[in-house]
Amino acid sequence: MWDRVREARIRYALSALVLMAFALRACRLDFQSLWRDEVDAVTFATRALPGLLSTFTRPKENGPLYFLMLRPWIALTGDSEFSVRFFSLAFGVLVIPLAYALGRRWLSPLGSILGALLVAFSPYLVWYSQEAKMYTLITFLTMLSLYLYVEALARGRWLYWVAYVVVTSFCLYTHILATLIIPLEIILFVVWWPRHRARLKPWLLTIGCVTLPYIPLALWEIPLLLSSYETGHPFYSLSKVLSIFFFAFSHGVLGVASPWLLILTSILFIFLFLAGVFLGGEKLNPAIDSDARRGEGPVLSPALSSAEGKACPESSRRVEGVTLLLYLFLPIIGVYLISLGMPIFTDRYLIYVAPAFYLILARGLAAVKLRSNALFALCLALVLTLEVQSIWAQSHTRLKSDFRSAAYYFSLHREPDDLAIFLIPYVRHTFEYYYRGDYHWTNGPYTNDGKSEGELEASLGKMTEGYKGIWLVASEAELWDQRGLVKAWLDGNGRLVDEEEFARVRLYRYELPVSPALQ
Repeated sequence: MWDRVREARIRYALSALVLMAFALRACRLDFQSLWRDEVDAVTFATRALPGLLSTFTRPKENGPLYFLMLRPWIALTGDSEFSVRFFSLAFGVLVIPLAYALGRRWLSPLGSILGALLVAFSPYLVWYSQEAKMYTLITFLTMLSLYLYVEALARGRWLYWVAYVVVTSFCLYTHILATLIIPLEIILFVVWWPRHRARLKPWLLTIGCVTLPYIPLALWEIPLLLSSYETGHPFYSLSKVLSIFFFAFSHGVLGVASPWLLILTSILFIFLFLAGVFLGGEKLNPAIDSDARRGEGPVLSPALSSAEGKACPESSRRVEGVTLLLYLFLPIIGVYLISLGMPIFTDRYLIYVAPAFYLILARGLAAVKLRSNALFALCLALVLTLEVQSIWAQSHTRLKSDFRSAAYYFSLHREPDDLAIFLIPYVRHTFEYYYRGDYHWTNGPYTNDGKSEGELEASLGKMTEGYKGIWLVASEAELWDQRGLVKAWLDGNGRLVDEEEFARVRLYRYELPVSPALQ
């Protein structure tokens, strides 16, 4: 009777968490302007269908399944900021019950609900739930892949194996680095071997099946990794990579303004993480654990077995810790090793390991509660307060390139015959998402190849010939013109009559009294 009451309370708590997670992610969903990667997503999703389908086999294409899924959504709801981001929001909310489901396999009921709570209030996951990219989708798919993998091994039903193959195949075509989920799951099977050795044959067949969809990707990914292709990403040491993940998962994308607060919050998260690793192993739900030992009911964890085939709860709790650490660190180490030859690291590419971090913290919180209810309440209150504060700061600070405001300002102040020069050229697509009228434009000349001032003079002279009003639309300009030669030329040859700065975007309007080409 008590177990049924407790399970009912957990269901209500989980439902409340899902609703809160939805509210956190929906609030100010369209506050940030779309940045260029998000506009790319809209552009790719709405291209001609044959061209979109060809990206599934074309080299250097990443995330074709996301764009294919986004396509009917845009057709149904439109391409507004709120609409295209709501697609990501939906998957960002769905990871909450999945975090709980994975927690029930690896943690106690308390640990699993705490894990879902931390995932729901994660400022990092809230941020990417409000971005029109594939990051929440890949988090959802990898979590679902792991869940189905655990269920298939525990129950041995062919339906779970088939679902696992399908979902993992979706992962491969949603993000290029989701491939690392396969070696993770292979190593987890080795860790879980004493419990699941009887599943060896279906496991081998399934792993063979799940690698088949990867072959078309491997045909271009592996040669690319062995080439000297420039990715544009800097190389980071492993310690730097780990610190980036720690601060991102702990504090979100904005961080903490006060150095002292940053130190104190870091100590708190480190304490809970270490508690989850070394003090975790809280007692499992006795009723469910006894069912698992008899081979009945849901299996909380892939526990080790004794010679008699009975589960050993103490060994099981040790395996849980190893499982979560592998889930968190193995993909990170994989990307680091790849980056030794081809730098490819960006923290959002491995967003799908974030749930492991929060489950470890939840394990730590549950371990603290076993020792002190007061300390547990204090730690949980501090963590939630910090996460809510970070979410609020993210949702009230313009962090993305504000082309929405820039395009509106341009529309109010431009003259019909003005010319817009874009630095970098690629941001023109983002600008035109917001400004959809007719205007004259050109791409700013690339100068980072060592272009001389004389060469630039001739290039810009020809480019601006016949125009009196010149707008320089600058965003990430250092990627194209690190020395600032284009602006220097405009300063020297024209008169600055208007200047406006927005988040990561600057507008300058110059008047050229005489066309430089005719001087």
